[in-house]
This record gives sequence, C-alpha cells and structure tokens, in this order.
Amino acid sequence: MLDGARAGQRPHLLPQRCGRPRLPGRARAVAACAHAAHEVDWGMRSHRFFPLLTLGVFSIAANAQQFNYDESKVPKFKLPDPLEMEDGTRVTTAGEWRTKRRPELLELFKKHVYGRSPGRPKAMTFFNLEERHGVLGGLANRRQIQVRFAGRRDGPRMTILLYTPAKAKGPVPAFLGLNFRGNHAIHEDKAIRLPTSWMRGAKNNRATDQGRGAAKSRWAVEMILKRGYGLATIYYGDIDPDFDDGFKNGVHALYPKPKPDEWGSIATWAWGLSRALDYFETDKAVDHQRVAVLGHSRLGKTALWAGARDERFAMVISNNSGCGGAALSRRAFGETVKRINTSF
Repeated sequence: MLDGARAGQRPHLLPQRCGRPRLPGRARAVAACAHAAHEVDWGMRSHRFFPLLTLGVFSIAANAQQFNYDESKVPKFKLPDPLEMEDGTRVTTAGEWRTKRRPELLELFKKHVYGRSPGRPKAMTFFNLEERHGVLGGLANRRQIQVRFAGRRDGPRMTILLYTPAKAKGPVPAFLGLNFRGNHAIHEDKAIRLPTSWMRGAKNNRATDQGRGAAKSRWAVEMILKRGYGLATIYYGDIDPDFDDGFKNGVHALYPKPKPDEWGSIATWAWGLSRALDYFETDKAVDHQRVAVLGHSRLGKTALWAGARDERFAMVISNNSGCGGAALSRRAFGETVKRINTSF
C-alpha cells in the first residue's frame, strides 16, 4: 500500500539511516528477535537509525557487499526462548509476560536497537487547518490537522491528512501510516496541502504540484473509504527529515542531541505516529481504539516499533520491514545489519 524508499535519491546517504529491504522478511515473534539481539556482540553502532544495533551476523557475512539469497546457504542457527526471562526463570502466566518479560524485551530494543524516546510534549497542540465534507465525489470528509509539537505555529510540526467516510454514522476505525513522498502524493486531490519539509528526490528538495498523486497506486483511498474505514497519513519528513544535519531538524530541534541509546530516525517516526494517535483521541470522527498502524520498508520497521511501544494501536500491518524489522538476522539471508547501517 505504501511506496518504498528508493536508495540513492537523496544526497548525503549516511550510515545513520536504515536501508530498504530487498525481500519480505519472515515474520517471527518480536520477543525472539529481541532476546537474540541481547545475546550477541553490540560492537557496531549507528546513532541515527539504530543507535546501538548489531545482531551478531557479521561473522556469517564474509562480504558486506554480497548478500545471500540462496536458501541452501542459510546457516544453522538457534533462536533463544522468548518465554525465558533474563534470570533464567520461565514465563508461565499471562501476568508474568505482561509485567516481567515484555518489559525486559522492550528495554532490550530501546537500549540496543531503536533508542529511547521522550513522551508526549506537554505544550503540544492541534490546529485544524482545513475541513471539508463530501469530497472525492461525495465519498469522503477531509480534514487536515497540524500537530504543533511545541504548541507554536513556527515550531516543529507535522500535518495529518485524514479522510473518513462521508456517510459514517459515528466514529470509524482507521488506518494510519507515514508516507515517503508527501501527503499530496497519495491522491490527486488538489486540496491536499503540500509539505514544507525537506523532501528527497524533489527539485530543490521541496514538494511541488507535480508530485500530486504520484503514489496513488500504493494507497487504495477510495476502496478503504467505501468499506467504511478512515485513512490518515503523515509525511515522514515532517517528523524527522531524511538527511543528517546533526539532529537540528524536525522534532529533534526541541530536544538535546540524542545520546547513543536514544531515539534514531525509526524511533522518531514511531514517536510521531503516537502523537497522531493522541490527536485521534480528540476527534469524534475516528474510533481511536481501533486504529491500525501500517508501513513499508523503513516505515514498516517504524510501524512495528510504534505498535510495540504504544499499545493503544489495535493492529500493526508491516510490509517488507526486512533486516532490523521482522526478518531474522541469524538466518543470514538478504540484507545484513552492516549494509543497512552503512548505506542509508
């Protein structure tokens, strides 16, 4: 549904960003991945995307530029037991999982993979930029909301594009996802506001009308609305623009420079999705208890982390999240941790 990040389209491709998965990852328990991550060498570090990420696969991949796509070459590997706690005791009840094991695994991901994120900004406000009923041929109601992280119109902010079914009788469940190419790219609707944030692949790195509907094939807007769901999207560059300037842009401008175990880009984008959910809790058109967060490629990783951290999301739909997402790094198949930390 979402458009994928294309490597090589922006200047200054740095090791701080995660890469584009080549093949769909094999979905396995997040818990197993986290525990596996805990037991290996944490030597390689990337302070922007994966603050302290390495999953112990470098001894398997002899050449970082050659990736294995041959199933017969997948090495033997053993996954740790997700139901065994750090002290060796077994999880035997749902309560032990919720109060003990799950927090352990989240802590591993925060410390060694995505980084720690702050909570909701106290000064954050929501400003309704535009509201229109009966758009898209009478199919939808459209709202565009500016989330002002510091409560100021001139401060860091993101714009939510929200479509809900025009004929809905009450709050509707909704899909929420970040996009790579701007809100205006998901549909040809000329009323969608152009992003003002830095944009890769665009002339002078700024969005133009030429980009309207450029990614519409990836977003089934009308189909979703006809089936009674809402759809919301946010340009990921509003939250954290996709280039490195020393943590001076996007929401990072409000906070001190991240420490090695604090939020990189994936964690920052996931943080922004939670702030969108904060808004949905105030919008009577959206059933905020039935919001599915989705994403593709790096934004697939983002969706996974958003759903893991914020249990208010009812569902996670992650496509092609690949290495660093749902894929098992111990399989040594496809992209490696080293590649995604040195190419993006």
